[in-house]
Amino acid sequence: MKLRTKTWLAVTAATGLALGGFSPALAAGNAGPSEHTDMGVTGGAVMDHLQKISDISTSHSDEGFRALGTPGYEEAVEYVEKTLEATGKFDVERQAFEVDDQTFDEVAVSVDGEKLEVTPASYTEGTEEPLTDLSVALPVDEDYSDLAGGQLGCAASDFDDSAKGALVLVARGSCSFGEKTQAATDAGAAAVILYNNDTSAPDEELNATLGERVENGAPTVGVSYNVGNDLLTKIGDAAEDEPLLADFTLETEYTTSKTWNVIAETKAGDHDNVQMFGAHLDGVNEGPGVNDNGSGTAALLASAEALAEQPTENDNAIRFGWWAAEEVGLVGSTHYVESLDESELSKVKSYMNFDMIGSDNFIVGTLDSDGSDVPIPDDVTVPEGSAELEEIFTDYFADNDQPNVGTDFSGRSDYQAFIDNGIPSSGLFSGADGTKTEQEAEWFGGTVGDKHDTNYHQSTDTIENVNQESLDIFAPAIGYSVHTLAYDLSDAPGPSDPPTTSPTDPPTETPTETPTDDPTRAPGERSLSIDPKTIDQGDFVGEKGVQVAASGCTPDTSATMTVEPQNGNIEKFEQAATADADSVAKFGVRGLDESKAATYVGTYDVTVDCAGGDPLSGSFEVLAADSDGPGAGDGGEELPRTGNEALPLVISAGALIVLGVIMTMGARRRKA
Repeated sequence: MKLRTKTWLAVTAATGLALGGFSPALAAGNAGPSEHTDMGVTGGAVMDHLQKISDISTSHSDEGFRALGTPGYEEAVEYVEKTLEATGKFDVERQAFEVDDQTFDEVAVSVDGEKLEVTPASYTEGTEEPLTDLSVALPVDEDYSDLAGGQLGCAASDFDDSAKGALVLVARGSCSFGEKTQAATDAGAAAVILYNNDTSAPDEELNATLGERVENGAPTVGVSYNVGNDLLTKIGDAAEDEPLLADFTLETEYTTSKTWNVIAETKAGDHDNVQMFGAHLDGVNEGPGVNDNGSGTAALLASAEALAEQPTENDNAIRFGWWAAEEVGLVGSTHYVESLDESELSKVKSYMNFDMIGSDNFIVGTLDSDGSDVPIPDDVTVPEGSAELEEIFTDYFADNDQPNVGTDFSGRSDYQAFIDNGIPSSGLFSGADGTKTEQEAEWFGGTVGDKHDTNYHQSTDTIENVNQESLDIFAPAIGYSVHTLAYDLSDAPGPSDPPTTSPTDPPTETPTETPTDDPTRAPGERSLSIDPKTIDQGDFVGEKGVQVAASGCTPDTSATMTVEPQNGNIEKFEQAATADADSVAKFGVRGLDESKAATYVGTYDVTVDCAGGDPLSGSFEVLAADSDGPGAGDGGEELPRTGNEALPLVISAGALIVLGVIMTMGARRRKA
């Protein structure tokens, strides 16, 4: 693990996290936050939702808990929808689709007359009738002690003629289970046994999924490391003229189930600049799935509620996804991504995945998208910007002195479809079937040698076995990541900044001047100042921009500026300000992205409506760099001031023409 000193840098569109190639959008309103926060998301808030999800699952224990196609899953979908709709801040959609489901009847495998403990692989084909007296064969590999090489059965060439019509034994590792079954099928095998390669948990059964049906594929089951290793020994001890014989029966039926993803997007924010967060909502038939993945589901719900309660609207649209059918091969998230056309897909700028955050023997894991702790597999392409997303978490943990470790960025969870389509991704993970090391126990506590989640895919994955300490660590980190991608930070003081509690100077005993008998300005005097009225595109993206001041407004009342661009690239928008004691309401307009300066060229009609008389109107023009028009910045210097030249742009927050996501992040630090 590396110990890194925190450094700061600006992350802009070049990272792939920000909007690129879109027309500028207009953002108006009060100044947003000046720093990112966890929005008050706590492990307790997550546990409240988790209890509801647990209750739903256990109430359907006789119907498959919350697995695909069960009443429990549909009730969980309804709970998620109602929770989001109650905030009033999200547009909520249920995305329906159909999934091939699978049930099993008799599954029996015996070798040399001894019955084996096997688990059928998801998406496997069945046997039309029992297979008897099959020879048992191995891939062509001379060293079966290394759990590598040809014994992995990743290609048809890993087998010889002995595989034809035989039951073949292959080890887990390197390629997917589906690729192993396809290779064995191509080699002519009648059936396949996949055995686990985890020597630290030699009796752990192998729950394999082929990902999708293999056409005319060999029926496939999984076994533990010990069962597989015992078979290897028996095959090696068998005489050449007396091979081991096996019987193999696997009865299965495919059905079609209707299921749903739940998608919720903030009503506020730039909908061309979507930051997405996801967790799978389904579980397995074996248990209530409270940690896997009720915990990720509950964390997203708590974060969505916290975002809805923020004092200012988010700058970027936040989209949450709760995925169906993850446990049968990442089906829901894949279906969602594939349902987006090119235009809609291009709007999704990032994806964060949360699959289990309450493991009983937990680690604090980040998806290691920069490969600094865990090498990136050769077949995984990491989209540009993923490392910066991971730094959101590692910087947060560094600031809170929380040790953390990188975990496999292998695409074996719901972020796979996103990275396959070039969308930067990251996420958090508290561990599943990995084994706790001494170093991890020193950092996170727990039991060395035990699984990170000792209840993974079991009936004991209950609310009682969720680790509250783990939730307390992960929940605010997730809330922080949502806030970070939702808001562009402002230099202006926000509404949460405390007011001044005492005057800066003691008052004088006597007035500095004798009041005049007449007001300095006649009531009702109204005018609109636009400074400058013509401005070069380069100056428009400078510090000053165009300043607008409406005089003659009733003091301490709200004024509204409406800007209606005439160039067709930018939408009409409004900005509010309060008239000061001198009856002046001040506004500012400027471009923030120098690389898009040419898109700002055009005429802008300005109207200010404030109490005290009729609306005031005027206009300004942004000129192209090669224009022969008047120079920029030479307009009147009579704009009313209050001692701060930047006041219209800073105190009132101005009206900013914003492009993309501008964030401040840092290089991560991991405690070692």
